[in-house]
Amino acid sequence: MSEADQEQYKSMDKKEIAEEEREKMLNAENTKHTGAAPAADLEAEEQKPKKKIPIGGIKMPGFCRTRSKEPCKHTLLKSLQVDDETKPAESTEAESAPAAIKENEQNASSVEKPITPAKDSKEKEGRRGILSAIRFPSVSSVFSRRKKESDSELGQTGTAGLASVETLDDSAGELKPIVNEDGMETVRLDGEDGADGAAPGPKHPLICITAVRKHTVASAVTALVLLSVIIIICIACAGPRRNALTSLLKNGKYIETITSCGHVQGILEDGGYAFRGIPYAMPPIDNRRWQQAQSLSRIDRCWNGTYLAHNTSESCWQYENGRTHGDEDCLYLDVFTPVIRYENPLPVIVMIGAETLSGGSPGVMQPSAKLARVREVVLVRPNFRMGIFGFLAAEPLSRATHPPTSGNYGLSDIIVALQWVQLNIEHFGGNKSSVTLWGHRAGGTLVTTLIGSRRSKNLFSRVWISSGSAIFPGDELTTSEKNNQRFLNAIQCNDAACLKSKSAEDIMNAVPEIWYKDTADLPKLEYNKDKHAWLVLDGAILQEHVGQILARDKLSVKVVMGTTAHAGTPSQYLLPNATLNETQVNTLLDSSYLRVLGSNVTKEAIRRYNATLKGLVTMISDIRVVCPLLTLARSSNNIPFYVATQPRGRLADPDSDAAAILGSYAAVTPAEKRHVSAMQQLFNQYVWNGEVVKVDPSGAKRILVVGQDTLLERDYPNCDYWINNNIVPMFGRAD
Repeated sequence: MSEADQEQYKSMDKKEIAEEEREKMLNAENTKHTGAAPAADLEAEEQKPKKKIPIGGIKMPGFCRTRSKEPCKHTLLKSLQVDDETKPAESTEAESAPAAIKENEQNASSVEKPITPAKDSKEKEGRRGILSAIRFPSVSSVFSRRKKESDSELGQTGTAGLASVETLDDSAGELKPIVNEDGMETVRLDGEDGADGAAPGPKHPLICITAVRKHTVASAVTALVLLSVIIIICIACAGPRRNALTSLLKNGKYIETITSCGHVQGILEDGGYAFRGIPYAMPPIDNRRWQQAQSLSRIDRCWNGTYLAHNTSESCWQYENGRTHGDEDCLYLDVFTPVIRYENPLPVIVMIGAETLSGGSPGVMQPSAKLARVREVVLVRPNFRMGIFGFLAAEPLSRATHPPTSGNYGLSDIIVALQWVQLNIEHFGGNKSSVTLWGHRAGGTLVTTLIGSRRSKNLFSRVWISSGSAIFPGDELTTSEKNNQRFLNAIQCNDAACLKSKSAEDIMNAVPEIWYKDTADLPKLEYNKDKHAWLVLDGAILQEHVGQILARDKLSVKVVMGTTAHAGTPSQYLLPNATLNETQVNTLLDSSYLRVLGSNVTKEAIRRYNATLKGLVTMISDIRVVCPLLTLARSSNNIPFYVATQPRGRLADPDSDAAAILGSYAAVTPAEKRHVSAMQQLFNQYVWNGEVVKVDPSGAKRILVVGQDTLLERDYPNCDYWINNNIVPMFGRAD
């Protein structure tokens, strides 16, 4: 064996001896702090199977580990702070630990080995290099202080020392780190408790980061749940800006809400709520007869307590089917709503119905709580003055008014009713910004005049006109006053005081019979004496013809006009047993104004319509209603026009479109059922969204022919023929 080999073996022997001595010294150090264990226990402990902890963290020798109930007071940051310029008496942790080990080695081996200054200097330099390496976060190491410093900081309750080579004993449940070949120990990530249940010591940064990552998902889920709970609580606490009225019924039948004049009580009907007979204006009696309507704006004009809106009020004075009936104190309205609430308000429909301007109100326009519930809308139907009480223009009345004017009192009633809706409808679950004003027949005529009235501005957003008139007043107030002198002569009054002193019955009996004359027939030779014009250009509400307004101004509201194919049918032809043969039809044509235009016109009319009952009523309807309304709709570029052509029985009678919309159309055949569905779809889409389905945006095709289905057409048959022959709109129905 060569000398080099011998030197190598000697060096290896020295290393092994040094390692064994170092291990003994480490055990001795732990024995000093924790107390020496019996040799038998140690031997038994060594014989037990050893189990490594799953690798989750690394620990350098000297990691501060406590056995007491107090956590280790040395933090990792303090352990890594090494002062290279400390005094010799105040050695660093890196210097104190090797010194203690070296002292223990000398005591264990009882062999004294001198240490030269040069060697000591080299060892210190090496130790400082090790400290520089330990400062990297990935392999941090903490050396314990000298026993003296440890005792002073930890007190007598526990000690901390250098970690020794230990294993985890399953029976004892005690964590014993395992030292690898490079002197690094495997430790638990979730901390360890002392033998007596002491709290865990400070964690290594990597251990903390790993623990946080392990719980990231759980933390995120918890945060989301907490956030959801907070949002729900905020929404529940915020609530509506106003407290909704209670929907609890009194005695299972009555419900209350409020108006600008006080509380009102309605009745539960068919799953909805009905409020009938609510006053909306001052009673037009005594000195307020033939005056513009006045709203209930003053508190002294309101009621005390709760107003019982249980019964329908009496209609205004009117002439219907040859008899007169009604009451002067009639300015009341009915409201039907599916729910009373302030959140999610519903569209509102104000219904104006009358067969003529002198009577037949409300006619087919009969709303109900069931209809409001099924359609999810709020329905309002006001009474308004009609005939002589609603439209008389007379010089004595104008003279007693400032500024001087008279007439159109019924229009002022509708305007005040719309103002009431704007002020109160939210208390009935309605949306005052979504009000559709729907007028049918003479009610459609009144609604049409309000499109351009300045006093009705911003009171409604949409208009639906069905089977109204296209003939509106064009005469000045003074002309209308002269035409009404016949009534003043009959009542024998020359001043306003005399007129207001007369009874309502006397006034109704003094109205000339010709003023009630029906114009639903072929034009007569004396066409200029057909019917009395109730409406007047009073200068207050109506200032110019509606057609001029539509042609000149861009409409501030959306408008839909329409009618039925047989809207002008005379009442005698609506009877189930009514018949006409060809000879009778030719006789009626020869006695009409059409004969004046020549035989060619009558022959062409027969060719277009046929000499039958249905052909005759279709011709009358085109001349009186359909084509005049189409002419009016053409005054503006954005007014859709519909014609309901589906017969209800034999004819598409004047009320069939309104009945289909209201659900009172007794559909029997599949074609009738499809027609009802088509009309309701048109109307509901317009009320809810302000749109008419299938309308051509360019305006080239805007005539909707509604039979079993809705078809879009450019023109309506035969209207251009009557327009070119100056029959339309001259002979259009006056009301």
